[in-house]
Amino acid sequence: MATVAVFTMIPIWNDLWFPLILAPGEETRTITLGVQQFVGQYVTDWNSVLSALTLAIVPVLILYTIFSRQLIRGLTSGAVK
Repeated sequence: MATVAVFTMIPIWNDLWFPLILAPGEETRTITLGVQQFVGQYVTDWNSVLSALTLAIVPVLILYTIFSRQLIRGLTSGAVK
């Protein structure tokens, strides 16, 4: 279950188009949509982009460290016949 949760959460957490279409308001903006404010046509604030994306990956890393034992156990149990 932990393996499925981690592999399902990562694409959902990093999704850009689904929240852009369904939640275009300022108060419902996700982290990946917020990063778009730092990217312009002529100038990109790379320090802000990279710091925001680093903060966005923190919850995934926390879940991985909590469930890493179950994740490895789930991956190896499916590989052995």
